[in-house]
Amino acid sequence: MAIAKRLQRQADTCAQLAAATYDDESRERYLRLEQLYRRMLVNDGESEVRFASALSSDLPEQRPV
Repeated sequence: MAIAKRLQRQADTCAQLAAATYDDESRERYLRLEQLYRRMLVNDGESEVRFASALSSDLPEQRPV
């Protein structure tokens, strides 16, 4: 139950940030995150796996210097 509340808060925060920003790229990122959090609420059983794979696919590859 605590996880569901946290996911709901995160989704709501992302929606508020998307509405408040003037930067299109940031708005799209917030909207994608909001959708991800809401999907995690619906698919609560596999939340952690989906979240980790979704985040890693959006991040650029980092290589040691």
